[in-house]
Amino acid sequence: MSDETPNRQIGGLTPRAGAHDLSRLQARNRPEPKPETSEQPKTVASPAAKPSRTPAKNSATVVVDTTARMTTYLSVATRDRARATYRATTHIEGDKSWSDFVERAILAEVERRELSHNAGERYQGDSSPLPAGRPLS
Repeated sequence: MSDETPNRQIGGLTPRAGAHDLSRLQARNRPEPKPETSEQPKTVASPAAKPSRTPAKNSATVVVDTTARMTTYLSVATRDRARATYRATTHIEGDKSWSDFVERAILAEVERRELSHNAGERYQGDSSPLPAGRPLS
């Protein structure tokens, strides 16, 4: 709107009852979250990981939950089947998000392979890059 145009009301709409305070929608106006308390901090070691939330100031227990971005390629049929399954069952299974669904699926396969090939013990992992491209045959 230009400075020359006076404030106008849109006709046909009635004002909502009661004045709504929308200032809390801005992050700077929200109260600080209460610190989570647990016996041991939950951490996932990964140098490429970024903190998904920051601990509250002056908290006795520091809780760090990290996530890392990962790119994978799937066939279109597998991707569409997974998305359809997620949409149909997320409310039943309690998935927090698509990422949560994918993480749980990968973790189930990891645990299956550890049980099958390593007597149920975890493999020692690191965050070094995986080989790029297809394996040579």
